[in-house]
Amino acid sequence: MSDIVSFTEDIARKAGAHAVELFGRVEAEPKGRSIVSRADREVEGIIIEAIRAAYPGDPILAEESGVSSAGDIGPDTRWWAIDPIDGTGPYLKGLPFWAVSVACLRGSRVEAGVVHMPALGETFTADAAGPAMRNGAPLPQVGQEVPGAHDYLFVPCGVVEGLSHRYPGRFLALASAACHICLTAAGSAFGTLMEPIRAYDFAAGALIYERAGGNVAYLSGSEIDYAALADGRRAPEPVLAAPAAQIDWLRERVFWG
Repeated sequence: MSDIVSFTEDIARKAGAHAVELFGRVEAEPKGRSIVSRADREVEGIIIEAIRAAYPGDPILAEESGVSSAGDIGPDTRWWAIDPIDGTGPYLKGLPFWAVSVACLRGSRVEAGVVHMPALGETFTADAAGPAMRNGAPLPQVGQEVPGAHDYLFVPCGVVEGLSHRYPGRFLALASAACHICLTAAGSAFGTLMEPIRAYDFAAGALIYERAGGNVAYLSGSEIDYAALADGRRAPEPVLAAPAAQIDWLRERVFWG
């Protein structure tokens, strides 16, 4: 494991331990059309403090505090995308489908990603050169076959205006994009369909899935330029994750607009 992945996993585990301490002890607070909790803010603070101590000049994009130390993101700029509790809804409802997601990026590409799921006992990691890892062991490469009638597609947990699909198998929503992508990498589902979301929601999981033989791209087929999302804006279109040999097959069955 690279030094940056080791560092990222360490802070994700420490942050996850604090989330577990607060599990069942915090309440939902309104946040626009979504919800947040004290746990989200405190977990995010632990991660940011650790990054600031080790890499004081790096820009950080975090779900709750937004962009900090931001300048222009050039091709060699190292920056971070943090979702302290991806799946706040499940977390607050006592469900295990939530994760601490931390990605280290260089310009437009993800260099290291960690998705830590404390309640499930799962930790997924990857860097840009090595294999995807699950709990310290290499993940097998994902299968490249067309899905069967009982294979899952992870989908958004609510209705997204203009977004629909004709996936012939079964579909499932856990309300956490990070969990969706990593469980897809683990073979629990054929693929993942995501509404236009933000870099901190999926950057870490995307690298993990790609290193396991998957493909993550926009619905149009365009490559994802994470630097364009470094200011916290939503992706311009839906995001698909599917086996590299089958992403076009899935793309033909998803509709937007």
